Amino acid sequence: MNQSTDIVNIIMPVKNAGSYLHDCLSSIRGQTFLFWRLIAINDHSTDDSLTILEMAASEDNRIHVLNNEGIGIIPALQLALKQCSAPYLSRMDADDLMPANKLELMVRALEKAPPKSIVTGKVKYFSNQPVSEGYQKYEQWLNERIDKVDHWEWVYRECVIASPNWMVRLDDMYEFGCFDGLIYPEDYHLVLNWFKQGFRIVSLPETTLLWREHPQRTSRNSDHYDQKHFFKLKILHYIYHQREDKPFILWGAGHKGRLASRLLDKYGMPFHWMDLLREGQEKTVDDHVITHFTNIEHYQGNAQCL
Repeated sequence: MNQSTDIVNIIMPVKNAGSYLHDCLSSIRGQTFLFWRLIAINDHSTDDSLTILEMAASEDNRIHVLNNEGIGIIPALQLALKQCSAPYLSRMDADDLMPANKLELMVRALEKAPPKSIVTGKVKYFSNQPVSEGYQKYEQWLNERIDKVDHWEWVYRECVIASPNWMVRLDDMYEFGCFDGLIYPEDYHLVLNWFKQGFRIVSLPETTLLWREHPQRTSRNSDHYDQKHFFKLKILHYIYHQREDKPFILWGAGHKGRLASRLLDKYGMPFHWMDLLREGQEKTVDDHVITHFTNIEHYQGNAQCL
Protein backbone atom coordinates (compact mmCIF):
# COMPACT_ATOMS: atom_id res chain seq x y z
CA MET A 1 0.00 0.00 0.00
CA ASN A 2 1.33 3.42 -0.94
CA GLN A 3 1.39 5.54 2.23
CA SER A 4 2.42 8.79 0.54
CA THR A 5 -1.17 10.06 0.67
CA ASP A 6 -4.14 9.83 3.00
CA ILE A 7 -5.64 6.36 3.21
CA VAL A 8 -8.58 6.79 5.60
CA ASN A 9 -11.30 9.44 5.64
CA ILE A 10 -12.82 9.82 9.12
CA ILE A 11 -16.14 11.67 9.10
CA MET A 12 -17.37 13.08 12.40
CA PRO A 13 -20.49 15.15 13.17
CA VAL A 14 -19.96 17.43 16.18
CA LYS A 15 -22.66 19.14 18.22
CA ASN A 16 -22.01 20.58 21.67
CA ALA A 17 -19.33 18.00 22.43
CA GLY A 18 -16.88 20.39 24.04
CA SER A 19 -16.69 18.41 27.27
CA TYR A 20 -15.39 15.33 25.45
CA LEU A 21 -13.86 16.66 22.23
CA HIS A 22 -10.28 17.14 23.48
CA ASP A 23 -10.09 13.48 24.50
CA CYS A 24 -11.71 12.30 21.27
CA LEU A 25 -9.31 14.28 19.09
CA SER A 26 -6.33 13.11 21.14
CA SER A 27 -7.37 9.50 20.57
CA ILE A 28 -7.50 10.12 16.80
CA ARG A 29 -4.21 11.99 16.69
CA GLY A 30 -2.62 9.23 18.77
CA GLN A 31 -3.36 6.49 16.25
CA THR A 32 -0.52 4.17 15.32
CA PHE A 33 -1.74 4.48 11.72
CA LEU A 34 -0.81 7.98 10.57
CA PHE A 35 -2.37 8.33 7.14
CA TRP A 36 -5.85 9.59 7.95
CA ARG A 37 -7.88 12.71 7.26
CA LEU A 38 -10.53 13.83 9.73
CA ILE A 39 -13.50 15.75 8.33
CA ALA A 40 -15.33 17.24 11.31
CA ILE A 41 -18.70 18.89 10.70
CA ASN A 42 -19.77 21.40 13.32
CA ASP A 43 -23.55 21.03 13.61
CA HIS A 44 -24.48 24.50 14.94
CA SER A 45 -22.80 23.96 18.31
CA THR A 46 -23.50 26.55 20.98
CA ASP A 47 -20.61 25.54 23.25
CA ASP A 48 -16.86 25.73 22.53
CA SER A 49 -16.82 22.77 20.11
CA LEU A 50 -15.99 24.89 17.06
CA THR A 51 -13.14 26.65 18.86
CA ILE A 52 -11.67 23.30 19.92
CA LEU A 53 -11.95 21.94 16.39
CA GLU A 54 -10.35 24.99 14.81
CA MET A 55 -7.48 24.92 17.30
CA ALA A 56 -6.88 21.24 16.54
CA ALA A 57 -6.97 21.96 12.80
CA SER A 58 -4.37 24.71 13.22
CA GLU A 59 -2.09 22.20 14.95
CA ASP A 60 -2.65 19.23 12.64
CA ASN A 61 -3.26 19.63 8.90
CA ARG A 62 -4.97 16.25 8.78
CA ILE A 63 -7.97 17.80 10.56
CA HIS A 64 -10.51 19.72 8.46
CA VAL A 65 -13.49 21.59 9.88
CA LEU A 66 -16.71 22.62 8.13
CA ASN A 67 -20.00 24.03 9.37
CA ASN A 68 -23.10 21.98 8.66
CA GLU A 69 -25.16 23.41 5.81
CA GLY A 70 -28.27 21.67 7.14
CA ILE A 71 -29.31 20.69 10.65
CA GLY A 72 -28.63 17.33 12.22
CA ILE A 73 -26.43 14.28 11.85
CA ILE A 74 -27.63 13.14 8.42
CA PRO A 75 -26.83 16.43 6.60
CA ALA A 76 -23.53 16.53 8.49
CA LEU A 77 -22.57 13.05 7.32
CA GLN A 78 -23.62 13.77 3.74
CA LEU A 79 -21.60 16.99 3.69
CA ALA A 80 -18.56 15.20 5.11
CA LEU A 81 -18.86 12.44 2.51
CA LYS A 82 -18.62 15.02 -0.28
CA GLN A 83 -15.20 16.06 1.07
CA CYS A 84 -13.78 12.53 1.06
CA SER A 85 -11.11 11.46 -1.40
CA ALA A 86 -9.05 8.79 0.39
CA PRO A 87 -9.88 5.19 -0.54
CA TYR A 88 -11.19 4.10 2.87
CA LEU A 89 -14.02 5.58 4.92
CA SER A 90 -14.75 5.45 8.64
CA ARG A 91 -16.98 7.33 11.07
CA MET A 92 -16.28 8.69 14.54
CA ASP A 93 -18.49 10.30 17.17
CA ALA A 94 -17.18 13.31 19.03
CA ASP A 95 -17.75 11.94 22.53
CA ASP A 96 -16.07 8.55 22.03
CA LEU A 97 -12.48 7.30 21.96
CA MET A 98 -10.44 5.26 19.50
CA PRO A 99 -8.07 2.63 20.90
CA ALA A 100 -4.61 3.55 19.61
CA ASN A 101 -4.46 0.70 17.07
CA LYS A 102 -8.03 0.98 15.75
CA LEU A 103 -7.24 2.41 12.30
CA GLU A 104 -4.21 0.17 11.85
CA LEU A 105 -6.25 -2.97 12.59
CA MET A 106 -9.10 -1.93 10.34
CA VAL A 107 -6.91 -0.88 7.42
CA ARG A 108 -5.00 -4.16 7.51
CA ALA A 109 -8.25 -6.12 7.51
CA LEU A 110 -9.85 -4.09 4.74
CA GLU A 111 -6.74 -4.44 2.55
CA LYS A 112 -7.25 -8.21 2.57
CA ALA A 113 -11.05 -8.16 2.29
CA PRO A 114 -13.02 -8.56 -0.95
CA PRO A 115 -15.12 -5.73 -2.41
CA LYS A 116 -18.30 -4.82 -0.51
CA SER A 117 -16.76 -5.52 2.89
CA ILE A 118 -17.34 -3.79 6.23
CA VAL A 119 -14.68 -4.09 8.92
CA THR A 120 -15.84 -3.78 12.51
CA GLY A 121 -14.63 -4.85 15.94
CA LYS A 122 -15.69 -5.12 19.54
CA VAL A 123 -16.97 -2.28 21.72
CA LYS A 124 -16.45 -1.30 25.34
CA TYR A 125 -18.66 1.16 27.19
CA PHE A 126 -17.07 3.49 29.71
CA SER A 127 -18.41 6.26 31.94
CA ASN A 128 -17.71 8.26 35.07
CA GLN A 129 -20.91 6.66 36.40
CA PRO A 130 -21.99 3.01 36.51
CA VAL A 131 -22.96 1.81 33.02
CA SER A 132 -26.59 0.70 33.01
CA GLU A 133 -27.50 -2.97 32.74
CA GLY A 134 -29.17 -2.32 29.38
CA TYR A 135 -26.00 -0.89 27.82
CA GLN A 136 -23.91 -3.68 29.35
CA LYS A 137 -26.19 -6.24 27.73
CA TYR A 138 -26.01 -4.44 24.38
CA GLU A 139 -22.19 -4.39 24.57
CA GLN A 140 -22.18 -8.12 25.31
CA TRP A 141 -24.65 -8.78 22.48
CA LEU A 142 -22.64 -6.77 19.92
CA ASN A 143 -19.42 -8.50 20.91
CA GLU A 144 -21.11 -11.89 20.66
CA ARG A 145 -21.95 -11.04 17.04
CA ILE A 146 -18.24 -10.43 16.43
CA ASP A 147 -17.32 -13.81 17.94
CA LYS A 148 -19.97 -15.68 15.98
CA VAL A 149 -19.79 -13.58 12.79
CA ASP A 150 -23.56 -13.85 12.48
CA HIS A 151 -24.54 -10.17 12.20
CA TRP A 152 -26.98 -10.53 9.33
CA GLU A 153 -28.94 -13.23 11.17
CA TRP A 154 -29.79 -10.59 13.82
CA VAL A 155 -30.11 -7.47 11.69
CA TYR A 156 -33.84 -7.11 12.37
CA ARG A 157 -33.34 -7.44 16.13
CA GLU A 158 -31.06 -4.46 16.79
CA CYS A 159 -28.39 -2.40 15.04
CA VAL A 160 -25.59 -4.93 14.66
CA ILE A 161 -22.74 -2.45 14.02
CA ALA A 162 -21.98 0.48 16.31
CA SER A 163 -22.20 3.80 14.44
CA PRO A 164 -18.57 4.93 15.08
CA ASN A 165 -17.03 1.48 14.65
CA TRP A 166 -16.70 0.54 10.99
CA MET A 167 -14.53 0.99 7.92
CA VAL A 168 -15.47 0.47 4.26
CA ARG A 169 -14.12 1.36 0.85
CA LEU A 170 -15.25 4.78 -0.30
CA ASP A 171 -15.94 3.53 -3.83
CA ASP A 172 -18.33 0.89 -2.45
CA MET A 173 -20.28 3.53 -0.55
CA TYR A 174 -20.74 5.58 -3.70
CA GLU A 175 -21.37 2.67 -6.07
CA PHE A 176 -24.15 1.21 -3.95
CA GLY A 177 -25.57 4.50 -2.68
CA CYS A 178 -25.37 3.48 0.96
CA PHE A 179 -25.81 7.08 2.19
CA ASP A 180 -28.65 7.85 -0.22
CA GLY A 181 -31.99 8.68 1.33
CA LEU A 182 -30.88 8.09 4.91
CA ILE A 183 -33.53 8.54 7.58
CA TYR A 184 -33.20 8.44 11.36
CA PRO A 185 -31.94 6.43 13.13
CA GLU A 186 -29.30 6.85 10.43
CA ASP A 187 -26.80 4.35 11.89
CA TYR A 188 -29.33 1.54 11.75
CA HIS A 189 -30.57 2.61 8.31
CA LEU A 190 -26.99 2.50 6.99
CA VAL A 191 -26.53 -1.03 8.35
CA LEU A 192 -29.81 -2.11 6.74
CA ASN A 193 -28.61 -0.61 3.45
CA TRP A 194 -25.40 -2.63 3.67
CA PHE A 195 -27.45 -5.74 4.36
CA LYS A 196 -29.73 -5.04 1.39
CA GLN A 197 -26.73 -4.56 -0.90
CA GLY A 198 -25.08 -7.82 0.16
CA PHE A 199 -22.06 -6.44 1.98
CA ARG A 200 -19.86 -8.85 3.91
CA ILE A 201 -18.85 -8.16 7.51
CA VAL A 202 -15.25 -8.73 8.56
CA SER A 203 -15.05 -9.14 12.35
CA LEU A 204 -12.02 -8.13 14.39
CA PRO A 205 -11.60 -9.79 17.79
CA GLU A 206 -10.04 -6.66 19.28
CA THR A 207 -11.90 -3.76 20.90
CA THR A 208 -11.98 -0.97 18.31
CA LEU A 209 -14.36 1.46 20.02
CA LEU A 210 -14.44 2.93 23.51
CA TRP A 211 -18.06 4.03 23.70
CA ARG A 212 -18.73 6.80 26.18
CA GLU A 213 -21.99 6.57 28.13
CA HIS A 214 -23.22 9.92 29.48
CA PRO A 215 -26.57 11.68 30.01
CA GLN A 216 -26.10 14.08 27.05
CA ARG A 217 -25.75 11.38 24.39
CA THR A 218 -27.84 12.13 21.31
CA SER A 219 -29.29 8.62 21.39
CA ARG A 220 -30.63 9.35 24.87
CA ASN A 221 -32.10 12.77 24.15
CA SER A 222 -33.35 12.84 20.56
CA ASP A 223 -36.70 11.43 19.47
CA HIS A 224 -34.95 10.26 16.29
CA TYR A 225 -33.43 7.40 18.30
CA ASP A 226 -36.37 6.22 20.38
CA GLN A 227 -37.71 2.68 20.10
CA LYS A 228 -40.63 3.79 17.93
CA HIS A 229 -38.30 5.09 15.20
CA PHE A 230 -36.10 1.98 15.31
CA PHE A 231 -39.14 -0.26 15.09
CA LYS A 232 -40.71 1.67 12.23
CA LEU A 233 -37.46 1.59 10.25
CA LYS A 234 -36.96 -2.15 10.62
CA ILE A 235 -40.60 -2.93 9.77
CA LEU A 236 -40.58 -0.77 6.63
CA HIS A 237 -37.23 -2.16 5.51
CA TYR A 238 -38.47 -5.71 5.96
CA ILE A 239 -41.68 -4.97 4.08
CA TYR A 240 -39.90 -3.52 1.06
CA HIS A 241 -36.78 -5.66 0.90
CA GLN A 242 -37.55 -9.04 2.47
CA ARG A 243 -41.21 -9.49 1.62
CA GLU A 244 -42.28 -12.52 -0.36
CA ASP A 245 -45.54 -12.68 -2.29
CA LYS A 246 -47.36 -13.91 0.80
CA PRO A 247 -49.37 -12.28 3.59
CA PHE A 248 -47.66 -11.63 6.90
CA ILE A 249 -48.38 -13.33 10.20
CA LEU A 250 -48.12 -10.72 12.95
CA TRP A 251 -47.29 -12.06 16.40
CA GLY A 252 -48.47 -10.33 19.56
CA ALA A 253 -50.94 -7.55 20.31
CA GLY A 254 -48.82 -5.43 22.61
CA HIS A 255 -47.46 -1.94 21.87
CA LYS A 256 -45.08 -3.11 19.14
CA GLY A 257 -47.68 -5.40 17.59
CA ARG A 258 -50.16 -2.55 17.31
CA LEU A 259 -47.53 -0.26 15.84
CA ALA A 260 -46.67 -2.93 13.26
CA SER A 261 -50.34 -3.46 12.39
CA ARG A 262 -50.81 0.25 11.68
CA LEU A 263 -47.74 0.32 9.47
CA LEU A 264 -48.90 -2.74 7.56
CA ASP A 265 -52.33 -1.15 7.11
CA LYS A 266 -50.82 2.13 5.99
CA TYR A 267 -48.78 0.45 3.27
CA GLY A 268 -51.51 -1.95 2.17
CA MET A 269 -49.83 -5.15 3.34
CA PRO A 270 -52.24 -8.00 4.20
CA PHE A 271 -51.58 -9.91 7.42
CA HIS A 272 -53.03 -12.43 9.87
CA TRP A 273 -52.75 -11.43 13.54
CA MET A 274 -52.16 -13.95 16.34
CA ASP A 275 -51.49 -13.78 20.06
CA LEU A 276 -51.29 -15.90 23.21
CA LEU A 277 -55.03 -16.13 23.75
CA ARG A 278 -57.07 -18.85 25.40
CA GLU A 279 -57.93 -21.74 23.12
CA GLY A 280 -60.76 -20.70 20.83
CA GLN A 281 -60.68 -17.06 21.98
CA GLU A 282 -60.59 -14.14 19.54
CA LYS A 283 -60.38 -10.38 20.04
CA THR A 284 -60.56 -7.36 17.77
CA VAL A 285 -58.04 -4.50 17.65
CA ASP A 286 -58.17 -1.70 15.05
CA ASP A 287 -60.77 -3.67 13.08
CA HIS A 288 -58.50 -6.73 12.89
CA VAL A 289 -59.46 -10.08 14.39
CA ILE A 290 -56.66 -11.53 16.50
CA THR A 291 -56.77 -15.33 16.78
CA HIS A 292 -55.08 -18.05 18.84
CA PHE A 293 -51.46 -18.67 17.86
CA THR A 294 -52.14 -22.31 16.92
CA ASN A 295 -53.93 -21.01 13.84
CA ILE A 296 -50.50 -20.69 12.23
CA GLU A 297 -50.96 -24.34 11.21
CA HIS A 298 -53.45 -23.17 8.60
CA TYR A 299 -50.86 -20.92 6.90
CA GLN A 300 -47.77 -23.11 6.71
CA GLY A 301 -45.92 -22.20 3.52
CA ASN A 302 -48.48 -19.55 2.65
CA ALA A 303 -47.42 -16.70 4.95
CA GLN A 304 -44.29 -15.15 6.46
CA CYS A 305 -43.85 -14.24 10.11
CA LEU A 306 -43.26 -10.73 11.35
